Amino acid sequence: MKKLLWLGGLVAVFYGHGEWALSKSRALGWIEDHEQAVFAMKEGVCDDFAFDVNVNIRAGHPKGEWQVDGGKNYACDYVRASNAHVRVLKPAIDTRTELVSLERSDFPWMTAKVKVRQATTFTLPGLRTLNEVGETIYVLRRTIRSLQIAEMTSRSEGQFPR
Repeated sequence: MKKLLWLGGLVAVFYGHGEWALSKSRALGWIEDHEQAVFAMKEGVCDDFAFDVNVNIRAGHPKGEWQVDGGKNYACDYVRASNAHVRVLKPAIDTRTELVSLERSDFPWMTAKVKVRQATTFTLPGLRTLNEVGETIYVLRRTIRSLQIAEMTSRSEGQFPR
């Protein structure tokens, strides 16, 4: 009987963790924190990408389109390269993220497909304001400690050069 209660408790904790980790508010907050860490080039931001991540990014801008297709190394290279202007110009950045949908995988809820719309404004000191709008679909995978990006498909348009 004691073992059955122990097993029932573990199942309840696992169930509760899945419910919490992949809830709408938690997933959206995690994505917003990730995006802020990307813009700030925080140490370890590439750890947010799973080892087997698959990225597909299309970012249109006045001089063409930036395209990234690949795994973790491509995602991390994109983060570093796309933020070179941020590091040099040091703009004020305002991002508004709207949750469009969240669909968890079947029980035991190890992943969730999250679709967000984002509008980002870059205000350059003494210069003009640049805007970018886009939509990203993330497949988030829960881990013991946090979430990771298992898949990312992003489409955006804007004036910000890449």
